[in-house]
Order: sequence, then structure tokens, then C-alpha cells
Amino acid sequence: MAIPDCTLTTACFCLKNEHDGARSLSETIDSTNSLLKLPLYLVIYGDAQTIPLLKERRIAYGFASLTVFIETTLSSLWSFQYLEKVRRNRELYFPSRDARTSAETHLVTCNKFTFVLETIETNPFQTTRFGWIDAFLGKDTVKICENYEPRIIPWTLSNISEMFHIQVLNVCDKKYKLVENKHEFYSQYQWVVCGGFFTCGMEIGHKILSRLNQIFVETTNMGYGHGEEMFYLEVLDEFPNEISTSYGDYGQMLNNFIYPSRNLHYIYYFILKKYMEREYWREAYTCSTALVDAIENHLVNETPELIAHILIDHYISAYYYVPAQCNAISKKIESVFLKNPELKRVFDAEHYRIEWYRNSIREIYGQACDQACDQACDQAGDQSNKPKP
Repeated sequence: MAIPDCTLTTACFCLKNEHDGARSLSETIDSTNSLLKLPLYLVIYGDAQTIPLLKERRIAYGFASLTVFIETTLSSLWSFQYLEKVRRNRELYFPSRDARTSAETHLVTCNKFTFVLETIETNPFQTTRFGWIDAFLGKDTVKICENYEPRIIPWTLSNISEMFHIQVLNVCDKKYKLVENKHEFYSQYQWVVCGGFFTCGMEIGHKILSRLNQIFVETTNMGYGHGEEMFYLEVLDEFPNEISTSYGDYGQMLNNFIYPSRNLHYIYYFILKKYMEREYWREAYTCSTALVDAIENHLVNETPELIAHILIDHYISAYYYVPAQCNAISKKIESVFLKNPELKRVFDAEHYRIEWYRNSIREIYGQACDQACDQACDQAGDQSNKPKP
């Protein structure tokens, strides 16, 4: 098996002395085992306790030549210049307090952006792709994958692009991007993305990771910031053309990273429907397109009821975001999906939901729309025949 053209970065520090709720040294090392067994280019940050033990295991698995170990101290990390500020923040306002975390664990987590930026800068294995993966994946990576088998991470890394790729977990109100709403935003933990795994190219990665560091500083100075995943609310909206999103819960992060394959029920009800409720039509269209593509290419096995709902909401999302695509979508639904009699029966029962939109498209755009839609359909077909990166 070829080694993927991607350097993953991770970190493993023993924080037991700083925080009673942290793992012991032996638990810390054991939790990295699934990652250490993989034939991947790895850059591992750690301390004087963890690095020798990690190195010993990585050598035993035969992957020392694929690994760079960087031994450092907590106080040397870029994010730790804000340690006292974070401690004060947590004393003054920390509604989402969790006994498992501390100021130190928070800052190690927030330093992941700098860790990856440093790897991009040094590029020890001369790869074109980079990424982050949490070291503590648990036994057989059950935290981020269903039915795990060791080839899934190398396969995933072999199918990424230069885009910044991360999995969306939930839909938050964009009002929380505003400074005046940060107090409410941090009144509870807001699920935004699955921050334990992301990938990127060099240029886009540098831009977005630098912005995430900036948001970390701004948020910390405002008195907030208890976990790094909430920083992505701004980034997802600021870089729509440079971020590729997958969708799902933490437990299907690897399964769904390249295309939706597991738990489409979750994606539909907790992500797509929330996009539509908030009228975030660009995001809804992107999400529904990913679901429709997975269904069309037989990458999932779902009920006719769920498929019909997805097709209808895909059409509605297109109506608001790219109305010129509606005719092409309607034709595809008829020619590809409704050949299945069972699906056609369910779809026809729900068809009233899009009748108004179809009539509206005809009334507003008329024949010109039909011609534009035919052209869009042809272009979409041309794009689908192009090889994927």
C-alpha cells in the first residue's frame, strides 16, 4: 500500500500533574495505539514523558521512518502565552464547565492550528496535503468511526483535495459571529464541527489555520473560549469556496469524510433540515447535493421515505440558492430516481411540497428558464464526467 500524500499532525501530552481529571501516563499512551499502528506520515508533539514511549511503540510497529517526534514543554507552546487569561476567563464565566478539562487541556487543544502550521512550514515528508488527527482515538477508533478497519484512514487521506476539509456536526445561528452575541454563544457548548480530524492543502490551510488562531486570540481576549470547535462558526462562513464539508456525528467522522455513507437520518434531520429552517440556502444546497450524489451512486442504503424527503428538500434548496438548476434537478429526479416504483410512490405522495416552487420557477423565468436549465443540466453532466481529485 502506498503511503498517502498527506502529513498528519497530532499531539500527546501527559497533563496529570496539571489536572486531576486528566488521563494517567499509561492511559495516555494506550489511547494513541490505534494511530501509532498506521502507515502514515506523522508529526507527533509531546513532552519528556510521552515522546520516549510513543517513539518506542512507533519503532516497534515499523514506522519510525514515517514519523517526526517533537519533544517540547507546555510553556513553550504558542497558545500558552494566554494561560493566565484563560484561567481568569474560566473563573469569571464558564457555564459549560466540565471536570474533564482544564485551562491547560483547552490550550493544548487550541494549539492544534499552530501545530499544523508548523508542519506545513517544515514539511518534513514533502507532501502536498496536511491534516490534524486527535491522538486519543480509543480502541479501534470507536470515537470517530463505525466498523473501523485500519485501511480507512489511509484510504481517506488518499482521496482528499487541497480544500480545507472538516465535518459539520450541527447548525448554529450565524448571529453568534457578532461580538455582542458571544456571551450567549458561550452560555453552553455549541456543537459546530467535529474538530478531531481535518485536512488541507498548503496555501488554503495556512490561510484558514491562521484565521482560526486569530479567532482564538480575539475570543480569549473577550473573556470566552472553552474549546476550539466553536471557532469554526466564523470560518465556515468566511471561506465557503475553500472549505469542503462532510456531514455527520462524531461516531461517523471517518465513514462520512469523503462522502456520506452512514447515519443519513442524522444528517437529514439535524443538519439539512436545520439549514433550511434558518434559511441558510447555500449550505442546505451543498449538503443536499452531497446526499443526493451518495444516493445516486449507490453509496448508501436508505428507506424510500428518507430518500424522497432528501430529493424534495434538494429541489427546494436549489430554488432559493441556484434556481437555474431546478429544471435539471427535476429531470434527474424523474429519469434516475423515480424509475424505482416504490420510491416513486413515496415521492408522489410528498410531491405537493414542491409544486408551488415548480410553478413559481415557470412563472418567473418562463421559457428562458427552461433553456437556461437545459444548459445547466448539460454542464452538470459534463462536470460529473470529470475525474475527482
